[in-house]
Amino acid sequence: MKTRLIIALVLILMLFSFACKKKAEQMPDQDIAQQVTTFAPLPSFKDVYSTLDQVQVKDISAAVPATTYKTKQEEVRNAFSLGLLTADAVLAAKGRNKGKLSDISAQMMTLTSLLGLESEVNRLGDDMKSMIEKEQWEDLDKALDFHKDDVESKLWESENFDNYTLMLMGGWVEAANRIAWLINQNYEVSRTTVLAQKGTFNHLLNNLKQIRTPHIVEQDAFAKAVALTEELKGILDSDTDRTYTKDQLNQIIAKTDAIKAAFQD
Repeated sequence: MKTRLIIALVLILMLFSFACKKKAEQMPDQDIAQQVTTFAPLPSFKDVYSTLDQVQVKDISAAVPATTYKTKQEEVRNAFSLGLLTADAVLAAKGRNKGKLSDISAQMMTLTSLLGLESEVNRLGDDMKSMIEKEQWEDLDKALDFHKDDVESKLWESENFDNYTLMLMGGWVEAANRIAWLINQNYEVSRTTVLAQKGTFNHLLNNLKQIRTPHIVEQDAFAKAVALTEELKGILDSDTDRTYTKDQLNQIIAKTDAIKAAFQD
């Protein structure tokens, strides 16, 4: 009887041990679990571009940077650049600027290999080429929206929170920069409310501070960009009833220009 009892207890312990092991295998890595609870998903930078509905096409086209953003091939810079160029592509599509769209699309194609996004970005490039030639502006706008969601979702779902954050940073920095520039051409205080994105930049800054990957945090460009983003957030937090003075507008432009330049050094 005792022998049977001992065997039964051993079997129970073995089953319990196996169940615990299986449960442990299903649990995320501790570092990943911590990231999931600290990295925040960010909204689309197109929240800022909502103001473009009230702006003439020729003025929007003029807001597209004259020189397509380029930087050296490196993962951190590629992630930031892809977000920035996506923002420029949306702006160029709204401004019906075929020449700049083609240049931006070509540059986006060079950024995929280090990010594991070849199929997503290359598919967009093929779609963009066809739509630009046919001047299918509304379809192009939708395609860019889909591309943004597709790429962001892939990075988030694959738990690549570092590149997700850097890419969103590029998009938001460029959107803020170009809209601030556009408002500054014909300043009206009421138009500046679209830049009151304090919650988004707070989440962005928090996400940036969660990045621990050595090859990212050890870069001077990254450290400089994080410090500048904190300064930018300080300006955005200094609003008056969600509006900004012309001087604050110029500060926003200067800080976002400096963040872009940091990744080109």
